[in-house]
Amino acid sequence: MAKRKFKTEDYWAQHIIRAQQNGQDYIMALVRRKYSEDDIEPVGPGEYIGLDKESSYKKITDKDPESETFGERIDDPSSEPTGTKVVFTDKFTPANVKKYQALVGITNYGETGFIYKFKQVNITADNVAEFWSSKMDNMYNKYVLKNKVVMVEKN
Repeated sequence: MAKRKFKTEDYWAQHIIRAQQNGQDYIMALVRRKYSEDDIEPVGPGEYIGLDKESSYKKITDKDPESETFGERIDDPSSEPTGTKVVFTDKFTPANVKKYQALVGITNYGETGFIYKFKQVNITADNVAEFWSSKMDNMYNKYVLKNKVVMVEKN
């Protein structure tokens, strides 16, 4: 059975998360199925959109002389995954902002949370308008670096 195409009107965002990877701003969300304004799927962990996972495998040297990758390090086809890398798929663009804004709401399950995800810490946004418009570099300076300066001054 084919998976249904994602439609924003069928989902509610429990959390919308901004992050940065390789210098690019990204956005993702933890969503739950929405049947109506007061009927949100409470069972299960929810589903992430704007996020993908890539498994990594043990590497071996290709010893097949007829292979295009002969002599190179390749994934071992017989090995189990050794780890998982999280890859953001939705860049922070005006089109994606509009898509994610359609997921926001207040339901009987709660209110959508807005989170900045930094390497050091996750921070809940205190200004929603700023969440949709500011660059992650500016938010890093505002929230993370400001806290470091305050901590140094206290010591």
